[in-house]
Amino acid sequence: MGLKKTEQKEYAKFLYTEKNLTQKEIAEKVGVTEKTLKTWIDANDGEWKKLKKSLMTTKAQQITKLYDQLARLNEEIESRPIVTKSMTTPVKLDKEGKPMFKAPEYDPVILSNYPTSKETDSIAKITNAIHKLEGEVSIGETVQIAMTFCEYVREIDFPLSQTISEYFDMFIRQQLK
Repeated sequence: MGLKKTEQKEYAKFLYTEKNLTQKEIAEKVGVTEKTLKTWIDANDGEWKKLKKSLMTTKAQQITKLYDQLARLNEEIESRPIVTKSMTTPVKLDKEGKPMFKAPEYDPVILSNYPTSKETDSIAKITNAIHKLEGEVSIGETVQIAMTFCEYVREIDFPLSQTISEYFDMFIRQQLK
């Protein structure tokens, strides 16, 4: 005996969002046509696609990328040479090749290994983004917990697991808006 339509759809959603399978492979496993599967995928403003994307872009990956950006920015700043105004001013030399002027007592720094105001702003924004990501739960993590919980309940009470799954689906849709 085959799966009910709702079970097929739930299984297809799981395979689409969690596994790296083609639509043809999913349709075959679930026992529906590719056209039916595409209809399910495109339903509700592409909810499945949004869900798959959110699951594939994990919070840990985002945090790692931000830390990498911060490290590259800091390395660039630290490796910069110190440049003063006199270093960028053309110098006239005498016949012996010596400068014809005395270096000023105050020689303003044009570029150094301290961050500029724009770099400081970028550092602050990256740091705030990291802090925010480390403190929040992603939609992907919420879905994973929901799926694990539904699988647990399914072993105990299948009809109840279907009801809980429907409520989680509504909750996730609300979060994606």
